Amino acid sequence: MNRPSSGITESSNSCRKILIVRLGSLGDIVHAIPSQQSIKRHWPQSEIHWLTEPPYDSLLNSVCGISKVWVADTQKWRRRIFSLREGVSLIQSLRRERFDVALDFQGLIKSALLGRLSGARQVVGFRPERFKEPAAQYFYSDTVVGDDGSQPHAVEINFQLARFLGCSEESLSPAVPLETGSRELQYVNDHLGRLGIQNPILINPGAGWVTKLWPAKSYAQLFVKIREETGLSVIFTYGPGEEALIETIRDAAAPHFVATFPTDFLQFSALCRRSQLLVGGDTGPLHLAVSLGTPTVAILGPTASWRNGPFNPQDEIIKRDLPCSNSYKRTCDQFICMDIPVQQVFDAVVRRLSP
Repeated sequence: MNRPSSGITESSNSCRKILIVRLGSLGDIVHAIPSQQSIKRHWPQSEIHWLTEPPYDSLLNSVCGISKVWVADTQKWRRRIFSLREGVSLIQSLRRERFDVALDFQGLIKSALLGRLSGARQVVGFRPERFKEPAAQYFYSDTVVGDDGSQPHAVEINFQLARFLGCSEESLSPAVPLETGSRELQYVNDHLGRLGIQNPILINPGAGWVTKLWPAKSYAQLFVKIREETGLSVIFTYGPGEEALIETIRDAAAPHFVATFPTDFLQFSALCRRSQLLVGGDTGPLHLAVSLGTPTVAILGPTASWRNGPFNPQDEIIKRDLPCSNSYKRTCDQFICMDIPVQQVFDAVVRRLSP
């Protein structure tokens, strides 16, 4: 059984090599990177490795201070039994690294198990009270309190694992030092030039849960309102599998031209740095934009604004106050929490654009 711990002291020599386990998703990874940055600042001589799932390795390979990114394709392992050999090979390679500490930021059985199988001398995770797979605790040697009930943000919850390694609150910053290359910048510049757009407003209408989706028709109406009342250019961003959503918005916005082009994580990051603002729900792209310093307007449904809203007090959050607010339901037969007027979101856009 694991034990609560006061953490590693400054005099300890136990942070030579650290493994972070956060497999997905994009927003959760973005919320864990500030802790990785704090650890690197506090232990500058340490090697920090990160274990993730595809396709997030491309993003993490561009984050400063990460020595190596490891990829665990757990979905492939479940689909194809023979691919488990890849998992065995991965575990053998991890064990050869002789990690001093593995930090499980995910709190799932699979992430905790991978942390334990890595061979790290200490495997540290959150106490199980607020996680959907409490059995993960049995793979930890030490635990910390993540959510103490004081309404901490996800970034602050994750930071408790960095605190275990001696990091102080003063070192916590939401900014992600992401190295976007010239290829990504050129890709974005070429598309913006083709569209005749300089510094657009971005709208990201997708979401991982249906309950986080603001209606496509509402996004189309917001786009038209921004164009007609501010004269600013708008670009819609989307991820794999969201092409049909963009087509629905395009039909609803007709005859207005809907500008969009596909981006991967690094291209999207370069686009954020060329943009004035991003509007979207509780999704990875919203949180990545926040971490890059792009102003945002967040449209929240079943998730708590204090935990999943933008980690920037200057950003705008639009959310209904309902008896079922913060239910974190992925499906709902009422679906009223995203019944938010277009005018309310537009007013938030205007406020956030104001100097």
